[in-house]
Amino acid sequence: MVAPEDYVEMVRQRLVADKCAVTDERLGAESVVIGYRAQFRFPTMIHLFTVVARVNHVIEGDLRAFVDEVVALGLERKGRWRGVHSGIIALPVLVTEAADPSATELTQKAYRLNMAGFAVMTQPAIVDVRAGKVWTFRGIRIWGLAYNSLIKKKYEAYLPEPSAAAS
Repeated sequence: MVAPEDYVEMVRQRLVADKCAVTDERLGAESVVIGYRAQFRFPTMIHLFTVVARVNHVIEGDLRAFVDEVVALGLERKGRWRGVHSGIIALPVLVTEAADPSATELTQKAYRLNMAGFAVMTQPAIVDVRAGKVWTFRGIRIWGLAYNSLIKKKYEAYLPEPSAAAS
C-alpha cells in the first residue's frame, strides 16, 4: 500500500509535469495541494483547478463540503468573466485510507452544480489507498459533453490507481 502522503506527492509531481502552477495552501480546515492551469479548448478558455487533500476518512457530507469549497475557490480566482468563452473545471480529490460507500457512490455519477454552476463543472474523486482504488465518474456526461474527455484525461494523467503506484 502506498502511504497517503506519498500519493499526494506523486499527484503533485504529475501536476507539475502537466505544466500546472502548484501551490500548498489551506482550504477550510484542510492543507491542500492546488494545481492550476489555463487551457484553451475551442472555443473556450478553461481554468482548471485540481485540489488534493489528505484526510483520514471520507463521508458523503465531507465530500460535498470539499467540492463546494473547491468550486468556490475556482470562482473566486477565475470566475468573474465566465460564460461562453471562459469556464472553470474544478477537480476536488480526497486521498484517504477509508471511505464510506455513500461517498464513493456519489463519485460514480456526473456531479451537478445546478444553476450555481453556470460555466462551471466539477467531478470529485476519492483515492482510497488502502483499497488501491480511484473512485470517480468515468461515464459520459450529457451536460458538458464537450469537456467530458478533458476531465477524464486529466484524472488519468494525475491519479494513478494506488495499487499500481505501490508496485
